[in-house]
Amino acid sequence: MGAGSFFFGSPIWTFNWNPPYEASLKRLARTGCKGFELTAWSIDMLDYYTPATIRGLKEIAADEGLTLTNFFFNLPFSRQAGAAFSTVDLDGYKRGVDIVAEIGAPIMTSMTPYPFQSDVKPILQRPISQEWTAAVEPQWDWTAEYNAVVDGFAKACEIAGSAGLRVAIEPHPYRWVSSGQGMLRLIERTGASNLGLNFDPSHLFPAGDMPHYVVLALGDRIFNTHFSDNEGHTNAHWRPGRGKIDWKAIFAALQAIGYSGPITLELEDAPGASHWTHFREATPEFDQEMRRGMNYLRDAAAELNITIS
Repeated sequence: MGAGSFFFGSPIWTFNWNPPYEASLKRLARTGCKGFELTAWSIDMLDYYTPATIRGLKEIAADEGLTLTNFFFNLPFSRQAGAAFSTVDLDGYKRGVDIVAEIGAPIMTSMTPYPFQSDVKPILQRPISQEWTAAVEPQWDWTAEYNAVVDGFAKACEIAGSAGLRVAIEPHPYRWVSSGQGMLRLIERTGASNLGLNFDPSHLFPAGDMPHYVVLALGDRIFNTHFSDNEGHTNAHWRPGRGKIDWKAIFAALQAIGYSGPITLELEDAPGASHWTHFREATPEFDQEMRRGMNYLRDAAAELNITIS
């Protein structure tokens, strides 16, 4: 694949939030996607990926002409009640790495944790909330907490790297990495050469970033993409063209840095999508939303003489 070679993809979870994923993978292919992403939302969910299941998913992907581009699995952190900082479960992460290596994804994506595993309300609720805040406990050690995150991801990158994997961080409002600058700081602090960004403008935009600036600032540390749109007040995941994000500027930036790879539509809040609030399978309306989103992005890219296959 040459520089600037783009193809459409989708995560499996917008078609069906939880497993089984076999039927959803075939459906994803029918929308015109060439790439797909898998997930395990927890350590326990890794049990779904038995050798037989992995063989079956690989066979479907091969039959449908699909490429597995990414696997989403959060580096597990936890904090005991009353503790001053969080701890990381590297054994649990290693188990995820082993499965991802077996299934053949080149990238593992993780969010960074909320500070101290705090209970932060979803930013989708912000426009209808009279007051917007988050709790703080007096024993929290903010320096130790960030150091735990840095050390955890440094070691996670070593584990992933030993399996030939890159690690991408999904930026997210109120988490330790919510911005391009937060990503650059984590890269600098960990010193990990296989650590980069899963570029998700629908999270960066409401957190205060200009998305295409992030692409230009991160350069070759842009490992993957999650595309959806919003108005900047929340991190809603609508189809591109339904919000205020400047997609032409994003494509120009991706072209400038020589990005090649998937343009992955993560339309979690589009009509009909499967979602963490209900877990039902996506309705037929969602398939149309995917096609409309791809058509919009294809037209925006074409204005720059960029082709998305």
